[in-house]
Amino acid sequence: MALPITRPPRSAHAVTPPLKKRPMKDWVRAVFFLLPAALFVLTFVYVPAGMSLVLGFFHYHLLGINTTFAGLYNFHSALTFGVFWIAFRNTLYYAVLMIPTTIFGAVLIALLIHGSSRFYAIIRTAVLLPYITPVIATSIGWLWMFNPQYGMMNAVLGWFHIPPSQWLLSPSMAMPAVALYSLWHGLGFDVIIVLAALSNVPTTVLEAATIDGATHWRKFWRVTLPFISPTMFFLVIITTIATLQAFSQVYALSGGKGGPEYATTTLLLLIYQTAFQDFHFSYAAAMAILLVLMILGLTLFQRWLSTKWVFYQ
Repeated sequence: MALPITRPPRSAHAVTPPLKKRPMKDWVRAVFFLLPAALFVLTFVYVPAGMSLVLGFFHYHLLGINTTFAGLYNFHSALTFGVFWIAFRNTLYYAVLMIPTTIFGAVLIALLIHGSSRFYAIIRTAVLLPYITPVIATSIGWLWMFNPQYGMMNAVLGWFHIPPSQWLLSPSMAMPAVALYSLWHGLGFDVIIVLAALSNVPTTVLEAATIDGATHWRKFWRVTLPFISPTMFFLVIITTIATLQAFSQVYALSGGKGGPEYATTTLLLLIYQTAFQDFHFSYAAAMAILLVLMILGLTLFQRWLSTKWVFYQ
């Protein structure tokens, strides 16, 4: 008697039929939801950026009268303008003050509160609270704190028998005072990012290092730091971009003047003054393009340096 013919069982590696194409209505729905955001970015980011790029090569009048092609004249004028180089130096000085202290302070505070379990949520909220406050509103309070006659900052210096400072009225102390306020206002965001990175460090690796007799410093240097190095690199990039574009805190604390003696005049504040106070839009557009090139160059340089110290799993 012949046995019935049976088909062999389907192999686990059998080729599955191709997926059906998504209905057209799914693509229409996706475009419908993405279109408002795309139009917003196009209208308020890319179009103004493109217009600024074009304006930098023209002599532009606000009313459109006698608008002529200028070539590289605006760029040459900016690079030979003494105040531009003062603002350039102030911007770099502000970045040097902010970037190391922000990264070091964020890592230090995150390490101090990372092990706290009982009051972790309260401490995290308190650290983040300055970041979510408006710059203009908190600047008013800090203007009072920096007052050389009755401000709290000089009172604190008096407790340690340190001579009082003129703070925002002193050409040598104005920029450090702005950096101090910026550090207080923005450090909480960096701390939260570092806390998230610390929570992703494998505990098994830390336990293995402890069993091998590693000290706390050696565990941080050899285990924790390499694991959070991509996050630190991200913070270095965004802190660099933010410091080179410093405007709100400088405008608020200096009254929009960038003084005293141009001590707090940053590149972005100078661009604002040139465009909206002096109405030299082409000149300001050329300086804005130079600022973008400066940010791009520093970002690429930091990207090149990251290959030497950033560890990716």
